[in-house]
Amino acid sequence: MLQDAKALLLDSQNPDGGWGSAKGKRSNTEATSLAVMALELLEQDSKAAHIRNGITWLTQRQSADGSWPLNDSAKTSSWTTAMVMLALGLWPEHQSRVVSAAKWALQQEGNRPGLLAHLLFALTFKKKALDIDVDLLAWPWTSGSFSWVEPTSYYLIALKKLKGKLTGTNSDERIKQGEMMIYDRICKDGGWNYGNNAVLGENLWPYPDVTAIALISLQDHAAAEANRQSMRALQEMLKDVHSGLALSWSVICLLLYGQDTTKWKELLAQDFEKTRFIGETKSIALSVLALSDGAKYFRV
Repeated sequence: MLQDAKALLLDSQNPDGGWGSAKGKRSNTEATSLAVMALELLEQDSKAAHIRNGITWLTQRQSADGSWPLNDSAKTSSWTTAMVMLALGLWPEHQSRVVSAAKWALQQEGNRPGLLAHLLFALTFKKKALDIDVDLLAWPWTSGSFSWVEPTSYYLIALKKLKGKLTGTNSDERIKQGEMMIYDRICKDGGWNYGNNAVLGENLWPYPDVTAIALISLQDHAAAEANRQSMRALQEMLKDVHSGLALSWSVICLLLYGQDTTKWKELLAQDFEKTRFIGETKSIALSVLALSDGAKYFRV
């Protein structure tokens, strides 16, 4: 399966050196970062041309402030900066770029709920439109927008891996704030939704991919009751999951928590054989990371 996945990744690399969401799509930062990480695991030569070209695509697109946009047409910096930090962090020669990105990330925070939340309150006469602590400002998808669980999780993973190189910064404070925000958004019975745990008084349900990513970001608090509850929720959700994306993140998460992944790895490989994940770069690359030794890239 891994060699088939590698062939798909190599075949879908764009002439500019990057990868898009699928073969023939515009190169983007997320897909390129994950593809480079996956191919690094499968190559004996980390300086292979396809890896080198992918790294070049990434390094040429770093903004002066240290961040990355999603793609060449995007005008604003994005959450994909965290993913590049994880990818380029594999190569010592790019550490200065990664640290520059981290220092940019430490200055970013999400906004509080705006006019829409207040309007919902006014129309429904409910005490709280969103059942969250709006003072916990973590990371948004793009600069200046609302904090979300998934981008916050990516930044936490990347920043925690870099803590030793961030002395003299506000890294401890921002990491703590991000962790508090994620725990504040936990769903009633564990796990995480994409945004909030409830809206207009109604509990929202968790998703396996977001739950796995959040748990990965909180792996250094594995003994916390919220982590244990969410791990149970994730394992329950996995009984009905056939998404390559969700299975891959879940396997990576379970590995980092020392759980048995045999059944889920087998299911992931079977689903790949059936669909090739419709050629989606992100899912293919993540499946490589999950089925090989890729969990180490997310270990803090």
